[in-house]
Amino acid sequence: MKLLHATRTLLAAAAFLAAGTMLAGGAHADEVVEKFFGNYVGAGNAVILDSDRREIRDLDVTVERFKNEGFTLKWITVIRDENGGRTGADVKRREVEENFIPVEDKENVFILSPEGGLFQKSELPNPLRGDAVRWAAIEDNAMTVYSLAINEHGGSELQVYRRSLTDKGMSISFMRLQDEDVKVRMSGELVRTK
Repeated sequence: MKLLHATRTLLAAAAFLAAGTMLAGGAHADEVVEKFFGNYVGAGNAVILDSDRREIRDLDVTVERFKNEGFTLKWITVIRDENGGRTGADVKRREVEENFIPVEDKENVFILSPEGGLFQKSELPNPLRGDAVRWAAIEDNAMTVYSLAINEHGGSELQVYRRSLTDKGMSISFMRLQDEDVKVRMSGELVRTK
């Protein structure tokens, strides 16, 4: 039953993204996104709920213009070692860069821009091949990015990143769910550097 529910959810999300790709080009998306443009640095604390393990994460986020009314979201996360240091063998670094384009019929909703190139056909993610389906929504001063995938056991994995503007920069929260279980929670504060 879980597999059927996860598959239906992912296929509905993929259909939403496919429709959005054909309709991309919202009217005033640039005004909504522009207030997020800049570089932000800070740190966060994560709790891995299965083991009650705690991690310190260094965070670096950049939001910039992509094409006319879209945006590029870049982030680097450094997960410190168990002692909070940055020099241990178990330090991990993850760097991500994603481009989002507006959906015409969904105000303040953006989809991950299909990959492609000069000699490559643009393709939407295929959740049945293990690709995550991603989209972003902006409401007031909060940009929320969702990532939905089918995990290796056929269940769903949902990641939710919320970046909210503050007087000094942005606050960030992250949650990873597998099926209905919350696996990771993280929150942090970042300052705007430019």
